[in-house]
Amino acid sequence: MRRIAAGPLASILCIVTVSAAAQQPPPAKLVLTAQVERREIAPTVSVPGTIYSRNDVQITAGVTGQLLVVAEPGTVVQQGEAVARIDRTTLLLQRAEQEALLERSEINLRQLESALRRQRELGGSNLVSEFDIEQTEANRDLARSDANIIRVRIRQIDDQIRRTDTVAQFTGIVTERLHRAGEDVARGEVLGRMTDIENMEVRAFVPLKHLGRTRIGESISIFESKSQVIGTIRALIPTGDVRSQTFEARIDLPETVRGAWAVGQLVSVAVPISASEPTLTVPRDALVLRQNGQFVYRINAENIAERIKVSIGDSQGELIAVSGDLREGDLVAIRGAEGLSDGATVRVLTQETATAGTLRESG
Repeated sequence: MRRIAAGPLASILCIVTVSAAAQQPPPAKLVLTAQVERREIAPTVSVPGTIYSRNDVQITAGVTGQLLVVAEPGTVVQQGEAVARIDRTTLLLQRAEQEALLERSEINLRQLESALRRQRELGGSNLVSEFDIEQTEANRDLARSDANIIRVRIRQIDDQIRRTDTVAQFTGIVTERLHRAGEDVARGEVLGRMTDIENMEVRAFVPLKHLGRTRIGESISIFESKSQVIGTIRALIPTGDVRSQTFEARIDLPETVRGAWAVGQLVSVAVPISASEPTLTVPRDALVLRQNGQFVYRINAENIAERIKVSIGDSQGELIAVSGDLREGDLVAIRGAEGLSDGATVRVLTQETATAGTLRESG
């Protein structure tokens, strides 16, 4: 039996296999998409700002006396709790003295009322003159007035006793202590400082020429070195500084920055410098930057990627204005776009199923 050489046949089979593999279309790329939207975006200018606490107060002594307690720096004090406490022994003794005087005045008042009642009963028998009755009546009224004065003094002492505890009007942290327990202090003397680190605001000084474009209640972008948030303009102080030619804007920060941003931190504020105009916008992640320009990949109805060259404009948050061969409602790739090419077939993922691992695997 003749044996057929295997070499040529194996080569033919290998060529056929490679050719068949080359004819198979490449696997579809996985992408996440977003719609092109028409939004109003205004050009902005960056101005410096500083984070302040909405509540920053001095801790003062409510009465004159000896300090028993002053919270040390770093202590978190809840609203309604005592930050400092003064010895109230002297005030309690004064109150006890006034209570005794009040009791004495009330006894005198009862005696005069009884005497006045007897004198009026004897008034018709000519044993008591009208002058005596009027004198007793006046003494009774004076005794009643003295009792009322003493009651007012007791209320005043009670108010001083209440002021021996300096109570926190908000939840905050003690940042400074100027006196310690055992020291004698006068009323109104500064004992320390307390700051609210939960409710913060940004104070930015904006050029006066932009005053007409700044409105209370508007949203505004605030940038920190590694993050960006959207704040709300709470107040404007349109009194220009002669030297700097700026006015102050106070901007409320969202709760998401609690614990991440600190009082005294420097930030940048994007202040609008002209009126907003409707323009096409895409998410920043849709942009693909190359040496020959900026592009986005539009995904058509056949799930084919089309590379569109765009020019970029102003931005607001995660959106950026673009101009090019795009229409409102077009779908552009925002994840997985870096690995795309013009004409590539894609498979669009939903937000729920699009994970970073899946898109990396598809690339």
